[in-house]
Amino acid sequence: MARKFFQIGFNKCGTTFIAKLFEMNGYPTVHWAEGALAEDIAYSKLAGSTPLQPWPDTVAFTDMESVRYLNMPIIEAFKEFRFLDESHPGSVFLLNTRRVEDWVVSRYMHRGGSYARATAQIRGVAVGDLADLWAAEWDAHLADCRAYFAGRAEFVEIDIDHAAPGDYRDALAPWFDLKDCPPRPGAGVKSRREGYLAPLSRMLEAPPAGTGIAPADRDRISAAIAAAARPATVVPAGYPAGSNHQAVVDLDRNEVRDSRGEVLPLRRSPDRVFYAKPGIAQLLRIATTANDIAQAADRGVYRIDMQPGHAGGQGGAVLAACRRKGAANAFLWPMPWIHRLGNDGYLGRPDRVDPPFGQKLDRTVWRGDLSGHVLDGDGQPRRPVHQAVSDLLAGNPDAAADLRAATRVALVLDHLGSPDVDAALTPDARGQRALERAGLSHLTAPRKGDDFLLSHRYLICLGATSGAEEFLPLANSHSVVLLEEDGWDIFARAIFQPWQHYIPLRPGAGDLADRLAWARANPEACRQISARARALCAVLADPEARRIQLAAILRDYRAATGQPA
Repeated sequence: MARKFFQIGFNKCGTTFIAKLFEMNGYPTVHWAEGALAEDIAYSKLAGSTPLQPWPDTVAFTDMESVRYLNMPIIEAFKEFRFLDESHPGSVFLLNTRRVEDWVVSRYMHRGGSYARATAQIRGVAVGDLADLWAAEWDAHLADCRAYFAGRAEFVEIDIDHAAPGDYRDALAPWFDLKDCPPRPGAGVKSRREGYLAPLSRMLEAPPAGTGIAPADRDRISAAIAAAARPATVVPAGYPAGSNHQAVVDLDRNEVRDSRGEVLPLRRSPDRVFYAKPGIAQLLRIATTANDIAQAADRGVYRIDMQPGHAGGQGGAVLAACRRKGAANAFLWPMPWIHRLGNDGYLGRPDRVDPPFGQKLDRTVWRGDLSGHVLDGDGQPRRPVHQAVSDLLAGNPDAAADLRAATRVALVLDHLGSPDVDAALTPDARGQRALERAGLSHLTAPRKGDDFLLSHRYLICLGATSGAEEFLPLANSHSVVLLEEDGWDIFARAIFQPWQHYIPLRPGAGDLADRLAWARANPEACRQISARARALCAVLADPEARRIQLAAILRDYRAATGQPA
């Protein structure tokens, strides 16, 4: 078996350069793999198995870290060099370093600051505290590596600030033939680094979430969220096997089972965090939900269903991502891929441009994907749009009529060329092909970010799964939201009331023109609606409020299922 190579310095220290060095010289290399490398190492250690088995022929492993925008543990698997050394004897280890102050800044600005915000949330600290924590961990890791590998020829240390490309080749020459070297980062990278100061200052100066919230308001709104999460009724019933989004989180036995009772490949660490075996499509949503539950309760058995279209009303009590209004048995729970604190997609990117209401464009805007439902003549859902898309791509031309009847497509068609409504579809590649076959490709527009949307006074939010993703970031702005009331309940959204926190649209948004006319005639009322919505969003961003809300929902669930309070 070929000798392996492990890069064991921190991220943001030239890891991509090191990966390219091996790749361009013909060595099988895996870099980061969207966190899968780190997750495999962590799970393998807990399970007592050999790490990195999914990559048997790979020689070089770089950037072995995982920071998810979910409630999953931060995994810095490059720190597991002892485990890797024991599991793969004879391997070569490279400790890549740089000036620590520059590294801290680079980490802060990674992915536009979202990396630091997600890290701070997972660790339960303020963003501004990360600098000292990271610097201390840097010193500890370097000292640990140097002590463990003292006197070992297979340990190489390189300072990327001073090393030329050829220095890597020469240092690794005893084990690897690296004749070709990639160039060092050019002027463009250095220029971007020089622009870090202003956004970094804004990030560090931003007050922590929850600042200024009165305890009485926190308790009142949290109680309202917990009450809205309770189903109208709980009807005892069996649990038929359903989607692979279903599971049973058993804190009493420290395990998670699927709907058939089989234990899922999740391992709970000594610090009581669930780690997931990587590479299983639906396991991540289940794992992050299990961690949400485990941080809000220390006992109990909880059935979950994180299927995006869970309607409720079937089986027994369940923690669900959504439900139809009035449905039995479904206790609303945060969607793990949307409602995660520290995730920019939850309440919007903190540093986005959001002018005051009066300085925005006096028109309404909508951008969205090709989802939702085809409505019948009474405005009720008849079939999901994705079915019409599949039929059209399978060669059924009759599905084009259904596509035109979809709420999102109909909205764009109805207001095509309007000076008052700027609406366009931003489909994925599959949706784009379906629109082309239906002769509707002219309804699309390039994707634009929040800064474009928030330059408008009036923001349309339509239903469907992606509506859940869009509403809170739009509501947490100085614009006013026109929300299609489509009959779905989603965590926290029920506390937002029509005419108090948003302007309601009936299913299908056929009353958009009337609602827009009202909004234009009542600018002060719109400002107040927007302000009330932002006040609710401030509580939704508060970690202490979230703990109160989830603990209350789990108490209600235990009571409904006959478990001790």
